[in-house]
Amino acid sequence: MDEQELRDTKSLATFSMTLCPSLSLDLCQLNNTGNHGTTVWDSAKVLAFYLMDTIKRPSWTMVDGKLELQNTKKCIELGSGCGLGGLTMAALGFDTVMTDLPSVVEHVLQVNKQRNERHIKDWWYQLLEQSTHDSTMTLQNPRVGVKSLDWLQYSADPEKCTTVDPPYNYILAADCIYCTEVLPPLLQSCWNLASPTTTILVALEHRDDIVVNAFVEKAKEFGFDPRMVPSKQLRTEVIGNEDIEIWKLKKKRSK
Repeated sequence: MDEQELRDTKSLATFSMTLCPSLSLDLCQLNNTGNHGTTVWDSAKVLAFYLMDTIKRPSWTMVDGKLELQNTKKCIELGSGCGLGGLTMAALGFDTVMTDLPSVVEHVLQVNKQRNERHIKDWWYQLLEQSTHDSTMTLQNPRVGVKSLDWLQYSADPEKCTTVDPPYNYILAADCIYCTEVLPPLLQSCWNLASPTTTILVALEHRDDIVVNAFVEKAKEFGFDPRMVPSKQLRTEVIGNEDIEIWKLKKKRSK
């Protein structure tokens, strides 16, 4: 899919997104459910490109005669929707869990996981061909899981949630900030899931100054250090939307 076609995908039942020359993900979406989590939004696309541009490619090491991923870091995506961010992290070798409400998990998220595992492994074999490893060896499947998680409930009572296993090295959230009411539970969930070294990436479309400013101030109140990723590091021109921002949050040394 070229740049022009990538700018308007919400009306499509499926579309392919090329993250790099040898890796494309096929995404199905439902635009007739009344749930904004069943379509791929521009912020998710920009986040996926940012991840591919800034995180090292996966690598393997030989263990007992088998190739195993060297990267053992963990990632969780909140409000995954169609799963573009989580699938990108899985392709980059992270042990990834994609989460959303049960209806989204059933209708699009689980489907997209199954559709793209083969694409990810095919890309991995191409990477092996470029390395010193034997590309004919069998590779493990991508470490990506799909689980139901309502972060509104999780933020209120994390002890009752067995879906997640914190802390995570990366936490992703794309287009989850659309009103001020969701800010406290989202930030509380991020706090519960993070360690002092966790990188939290929140991608959003800057639709309302009040909401974005409230997000930044509330993040500081929770004990995060929020910093906006410079726009020159984002491929917003590819999708024709310069209003996309990515905020990087880390826990301050003392809350």
